[in-house]
Amino acid sequence: MADDSFDKQVVWITGASRGIGAELAKAFAARGARLILSAPASERFGLGKTVAACQRLRSDVQCRIETFDLTDGEEVAQACARITSSGWPVDVLVHNAGITHRSMALETNLEVDRKVMAVNYFGPLQLTKLVAPEMIRRGHGSIVAVASVLGLIATPHRSAYIAAKHALHGFFEALRTETMDQGLHIMLAYPGFVNTDISVHALTAQGGTHGKQDPGQSNAMPPQRVAEAIVHGLAQRRSRLVIAGKEGWLVHLQRLAPSLVTRIVRRVATT
Repeated sequence: MADDSFDKQVVWITGASRGIGAELAKAFAARGARLILSAPASERFGLGKTVAACQRLRSDVQCRIETFDLTDGEEVAQACARITSSGWPVDVLVHNAGITHRSMALETNLEVDRKVMAVNYFGPLQLTKLVAPEMIRRGHGSIVAVASVLGLIATPHRSAYIAAKHALHGFFEALRTETMDQGLHIMLAYPGFVNTDISVHALTAQGGTHGKQDPGQSNAMPPQRVAEAIVHGLAQRRSRLVIAGKEGWLVHLQRLAPSLVTRIVRRVATT
C-alpha cells in the first residue's frame, strides 16, 4: 500500500453520510477501493449522495450501503452479520461516526453522557470485536479510529465527547499492544478543528440540538484535507496521526507544561 492504492480492498466507513466520512469515501474510491458506507437509517439520503459523489470520481466503484444505529447493539451485530455473509471481507474498518455536545460537565444530563459514549466509544468497540477476529484469522487488516486532538487534551463544554475520545485512544492503544504480531494494523487519527457541521448537530445539556456553528469553525481546515491525510497515513501504515493547525501544538505542549495548556484552553471560544 506504499503507493496509496487500495485497489479492490473492502473499506468499511461509519459516519459516511457527510463531513469527514463522505470525504474518506471519495478518497478511497479514487484509489480503487470497494466501499461499505454506513450511517443511521435516517441518513440514507446522505449516504446516497456520498455514493453518487464516489461514482462521479470513478464510474466502476463498487458501493454497498449498510444502515444501523451504533447505539443499538443488536443492529450493530446484524449489520456485521450481513457484511460477513455478503462475500465482502473487510480489509479496512474506519471508525469515523461521532456525535458531540455543548454543555458544562456538571449540568449535562447523564443520558447525554451515555449517548455520546455509546456512539463514540461503545459502538466502535463492539464493531471492532466483531470484525477484528476475522482480520486476524486472515493474517491482515487495518482499523482506523478517527479520534480527535481532544482525545489527547481537554477543553471546556465538551466533557462527554472528550471522555469518549480519550477512551477510544486508550482502547486502541491497548489493542495494538495485543495484536501487532497477528497481522492487525491499527491507526489512530487525531484531527483538530475541521470545517464540518458537527457542532450544529451537537447535543445540549438536556439532549436537544445545539443548532449553531462554533466560532471560527467555518475557517477551519476542510474535511478533504483530513480524509487525504488519513488515507495517506494508512497507506504508510502509520500508528498515530495528528492532523491539525496551530491547535496541534497544544498536544506537544501538553507533555511539557500541562498546567499551561489548561490555562490556554479555558479561553477557547464556544457557543
